[in-house]
Amino acid sequence: MTEADLGTGPSKARPPVDLSLNIALAALLILVIGVAGYFGYSVYRDRQNEFNSSATGRLVAVLDQAVRKSPNDAAIRIRLGEALGAMGRNQEAIEQFNAALKIDPKHTGALLDLGMVAMLTNNNNAAEGYFKKVISLTDGNQYSALDKIREQAFYNLGTLALADKQYAEAAGYLKGALVITGDASDTYYQLAKAYQGLGDIDSAIRQVEIALQFDPGFAEAHYYAGQLYKLNHDDVNAAYHFKKAADLAPGADQPQQALEQYGTADSWVAKARTAQSAGQLALAVKYVQVARVLDPNSFDAAKLDAALLIQQGDLAGALPVSVAAGKLNPTDAAMQAQIKSLERQVEAVKPAKKRVAKAKAK
Repeated sequence: MTEADLGTGPSKARPPVDLSLNIALAALLILVIGVAGYFGYSVYRDRQNEFNSSATGRLVAVLDQAVRKSPNDAAIRIRLGEALGAMGRNQEAIEQFNAALKIDPKHTGALLDLGMVAMLTNNNNAAEGYFKKVISLTDGNQYSALDKIREQAFYNLGTLALADKQYAEAAGYLKGALVITGDASDTYYQLAKAYQGLGDIDSAIRQVEIALQFDPGFAEAHYYAGQLYKLNHDDVNAAYHFKKAADLAPGADQPQQALEQYGTADSWVAKARTAQSAGQLALAVKYVQVARVLDPNSFDAAKLDAALLIQQGDLAGALPVSVAAGKLNPTDAAMQAQIKSLERQVEAVKPAKKRVAKAKAK
C-alpha cells in the first residue's frame, strides 16, 4: 500500500439491468450467495421489504388490468410477472412468464426471469437450464441489443457454478459476462472468488482490486480483499481493507472483528521501533504502516514513518508523511523544522535530476 492508496478513487457502479423489479431482488440474492452470510442478507431483507410496499401492489393491479385487455401481449405479461415476483408471489409470476413464452417461445426476458425465480426458490438446476437457453438464443451478432440479458445470464451461471464449487466453470462464465460489461464491479468480485477456489490467490487479489477501482464503496469487496491479503501475509493491505470495510459498513460485525485482531496502533508502533533498533528497516516500515492504517490520527506513527523514510534515504517520500504528521501536531517544533529541512533538500535535488535527465536524452 502506498501513500496514494490512503485516498479513494473514482466510483463506477455496475450498470443496472433495466428488466424488472424481480431481477433486482434476484441480484440481491446473488449478493447473498457470493458474500456467504456476510451483512448482505440484511441488505437483501431491507430491500425486499421496500419492494413489498403498497406501491408495488398498485402496480400489480394496473398490470393485471392491462393483461386482461391485451392477453396476447408477452411484454405486459412479463412486467406483471416481475411485479408479482417482487411481492414474493412466485408461483403467479411463473404462470405469467410461461404464458409469455407460449406467445413468444424465444423471449429471452421471460426465460431470464424464470431463471431468477428459480434461483430465489432454490431450484438451481432449473435456473441453470433457463440461463443456458438465454445464452444459446443470444449467440450471434444479431442479438447485440440483448447484451444486457446475455451478460446477466453469464453472471448468474457463474454464481451458480461458484455455489457448486465448480470454480473453473464459474471463471469461464464470469469472464463471458465481463466481455459484455467490462466495468461490473460485482462480476470482478465473483471472479476473484473463482480464482481463490482454484488456488490462485494473486489473481484473486487482482480481480477484487479491479472491482474496487470501479466501486471504492463496495464494502464486501474491501472485506474480501482484506481476507485475501491476510492469506498472503500482507498485514498492511489486509488491515487497510478491513478498516475500509468497517468504515463503510459500521453495523457489520465481521470487518470490525477482523480489524480488532490487529490490536492497537500503539502496539504496532512499538513493534516498528523494536525492528528499527534491530536494523530491520523494511520490517519496521511495514509495522508502522499498519499502525497508520489502524489510527490515521496517530502522530507517533506518522512521525516514525517519516523517520524511517529519512533513514532509508527517501527524502521525497518522507516530505508528505512529515507534512501529514505536522498537521496532526502543529505545535511540535521539531516536526515543523523537519518539514522545512526536507523541503529545502528535496528542492535542491530537483535541478540535479533534471540535468541527469537531459544528459541521458543526449
